[in-house]
Amino acid sequence: MNFLAPSILWGLFAAAIPVLIHLISILQTQRIDFSTVRFIKELEHDIIRKLKLRQLLLLILRTAAIILLVAAFARPVRVGYFPLAGSVGQSTRIAVLLDNSATMDGRVEGTTLLQRSKILALSLLDNLEGEFILDAYQTSPFRRLTSEAINSKQRLQEIFESIQPTSRPDNIWTAIDSVVARSDHEETLVGPSANRELYIFSDFPVTVQEGWQLPSQNDWRFYLFPQPNLANNLRVKSAEVSSLLKMPNQLLTVETLISSSGNDVKKDVPVQLFFDESRTGQVVSDFDPDDDKNFLFQAFAGEPGIIQGTVEIPDDDFPHDDTHHFQFRMTEEIRCLLLRTDDADRSLLTMALRALNESTQVVEVEEQVFGTVGATLLGGRDVALLLNPAVLTLRESKALEEFLGDGGSAVIFLGDAVGGKSPSWLKESGIATFTGVNRMEEESFFTVEKIARRHPIFFEFPAADLEEEMPQVFAHNAISDLGRADILLSLSNGEPLLLEKEIGSGRILLFTALPDLAWTDLPVRGIFVPLLHRILIYLTEEVSQNLEATVGKALVLSIPREDLSKEIVVTSPVGMETKVIPDYVREQIMIEQIESIGVHTVTLGGEPFSSFVANLDGREDPYRRLSTDQLEDLFGDETARIVVPKEDAVKAVNEARRGTELWHLFLVGAFILLGAETWIGRIKEA
Repeated sequence: MNFLAPSILWGLFAAAIPVLIHLISILQTQRIDFSTVRFIKELEHDIIRKLKLRQLLLLILRTAAIILLVAAFARPVRVGYFPLAGSVGQSTRIAVLLDNSATMDGRVEGTTLLQRSKILALSLLDNLEGEFILDAYQTSPFRRLTSEAINSKQRLQEIFESIQPTSRPDNIWTAIDSVVARSDHEETLVGPSANRELYIFSDFPVTVQEGWQLPSQNDWRFYLFPQPNLANNLRVKSAEVSSLLKMPNQLLTVETLISSSGNDVKKDVPVQLFFDESRTGQVVSDFDPDDDKNFLFQAFAGEPGIIQGTVEIPDDDFPHDDTHHFQFRMTEEIRCLLLRTDDADRSLLTMALRALNESTQVVEVEEQVFGTVGATLLGGRDVALLLNPAVLTLRESKALEEFLGDGGSAVIFLGDAVGGKSPSWLKESGIATFTGVNRMEEESFFTVEKIARRHPIFFEFPAADLEEEMPQVFAHNAISDLGRADILLSLSNGEPLLLEKEIGSGRILLFTALPDLAWTDLPVRGIFVPLLHRILIYLTEEVSQNLEATVGKALVLSIPREDLSKEIVVTSPVGMETKVIPDYVREQIMIEQIESIGVHTVTLGGEPFSSFVANLDGREDPYRRLSTDQLEDLFGDETARIVVPKEDAVKAVNEARRGTELWHLFLVGAFILLGAETWIGRIKEA
């Protein structure tokens, strides 16, 4: 604490006046004759002691009141960052960091947090006296907007208005480090400033990394401006198709999670599901504060191809999380190659495939005989169907290995040995080891004992009683050395009837029995055609993480080699087109820093190629903020001033910079002491 008028402190000698008066009153005594000393002794022990204490208390009050009055006129101040004499002739560098991430687009009383911060920053800087050097930054993406001497309010307005809201995630903590480092570097070029201040306008999310500390240059002064809380918000946390198989003309199940924040109950909130901008489902519900609710929709997706889905709720205080986009692909065409021996009875399998194609119109089947497979015969196919492949030529084995290695799939039906030769290629390909044929006699048969019901092929299988629909098996091939294979159907003797195994980047489904009535009655069961359908859909369904992305992050898409020379354009949901240069070595493109929430399309040479959806980063939650106590722990009391929303920001900054005059507190204290002295010193009637 200091005094702006220290010369008045000479008046403190006046505090000695009550002491002198008290001493003089003690020295002046008056003699009174009295008849007995008994009453004087009683008076000395009771009343005289109280009188002495009262006089001492009055002396202290009068002395303290004079001291406070004199101190008040001397204008006491609590010293701020700047010297009391002012900053005349001293240079000042002020850095302003404005958070323009998604959460700063939340609204309070009709104004976004970003716009509120711009207005506040303008009023603060406009209140500063003299010229100063301004370094203005935004967080998303991090960028320095200017570094210049400012002496015009209009110029400040231009700078702040250039900062636009985004849907990007927050990087406020790395931005603070970068601001200090870049401004320090700037001063090494133009010379140091006497005063350096950083004004940070943000909602300060909890994304701070563990162990984060202020930059080592601790001679900066920090002003933190946390944002007011949003009143209420509903958030679509997730939305996805939970159906494991996505097939045309069948009901799909979409699951979504909605969470509520704030203090109020939300009544009659519509939650809507859209497929390709057509509303296909809606539910209306109430939400209590801090409530989470799951909703299940069932809807038809329509035609095959890429389907864009959206779950949407009404606009509220934070619009960026009111929608959640998802995307999936329904198979448009399944190109199959059926390989068989010359004498193989493929009639039942062929009939099932033809029936499947007539009902779905997506399956294309070509038949070939073993021994005719060339290096390119499997090219362009999605699934290879191998009917009784006892022996494969070296060329066929190599073609199948390359086909699976490139992500192709195969369905294998094992049958009798051909020409006395067992299928030794199974072991050579790393699939399994053939150990013989188990064949029942007369009218006996094996039954299916175990079904992998959670597998996509059998999950929600369209059968009233799947166990009753399982086939009788009269003969099957016994195999061993399965490795990391998944058994989907097990027989009553413990042997597998159907198994799945990954080979390279592809997958195979292996039946240990032929689709022939001499082996099993499966071809005449009602589940045979839908089982084939689900198998082909499962093997060709695109499993691609490239269909969904997060705003603010990069995305990699593979591009066919023959299309790399074409013009590649990515179009955002708001219609902005960006040309992308491919990586010719990796045969891919990288889409850096996705900007917008919604559906993005990719064209090659002007023709549609693919699309992906982008959603809000899960960390962008306007209710997950650091508290004032947590900010104080991070920044410290000595270097930072936290200005909460209810404060007068201009006054708070001025007091932190220049200090606070305390004379009014001293004056009030003096009046309180004088009032107490008057009350204690009043004459009491006997």
